[in-house]
Amino acid sequence: MIKISKYFIPYVIFLIFIGYKGKLIYTFIIVFFHEMVHYLVARYYKFSGFDIEFIAIGAVIKLKDIDEAFPREDLMISISGPAANLIFSAVFYFAYKNFCSSIFYMFFSINLAIGLFNLIPAFPLDGGRILRSILNLKMTYRKANRIMIMTSILIGISLMFMYILLFLNGYSNFSIGIIGIFIVTTSLKENERISYIIMGDIIRKRYKFIKRGYIENRALSIYYKQNLLTAMGLFDKNKYNTFMVLDDEMNLIDTIYEEEIIEGLKLYGNITLEKFIEILNDK
Repeated sequence: MIKISKYFIPYVIFLIFIGYKGKLIYTFIIVFFHEMVHYLVARYYKFSGFDIEFIAIGAVIKLKDIDEAFPREDLMISISGPAANLIFSAVFYFAYKNFCSSIFYMFFSINLAIGLFNLIPAFPLDGGRILRSILNLKMTYRKANRIMIMTSILIGISLMFMYILLFLNGYSNFSIGIIGIFIVTTSLKENERISYIIMGDIIRKRYKFIKRGYIENRALSIYYKQNLLTAMGLFDKNKYNTFMVLDDEMNLIDTIYEEEIIEGLKLYGNITLEKFIEILNDK
């Protein structure tokens, strides 16, 4: 399904008004091609559903259950669009060099601009997901997402300041200001989503394990005076979390699995791991 953001039409009208109408149609075609590449790679990884929404700074493709992608899958899906644009920009550049056609140069420049623009490490651009996936290979999803949100907000604020400085110096590039605002607002929304993503992962983990046939394990050592909610906050996305509970001398008291922690929170509330182990041993 193709959707159009309420901000998209006014923005297009504004671009036409200030003289950008010449390349708009070609740009939209290339943006649609960019999103279709994402879709085809996602289909390769068995993700379904297809919604594409045209927004003020381009387009965003929405795929069913894409938040369940493993870091390497998300990395390949995210990087595929900009990579395709950069490859095609090289193809059209050589075509332009050989045939000196202005249409080839235009397709070269648009593909290059879209490819490089989408590599900016900020949400909702591909670069934001790319860097988050790379970080997620080395750290938890929650921490990787937090770093990316801060980076994204800083980039958005920098773009807004850049627009103001250009405006004060007589150069009014409205697009830079719009992009900066959109990056900041999208990043704040992404920050609100993180708890829902982690909780959704916990709920659907058994289904995903059966569907894929495997899941990566993650083991942590945790102090026995910590509580169940603290342990749950350490859960990592797309991994089966186990906790080795240690005492003051760092001796192993017991091993607790993530489903036991969830069940413990339901039955007993936010008690300490020490108390929870006592309850388990009394059964």
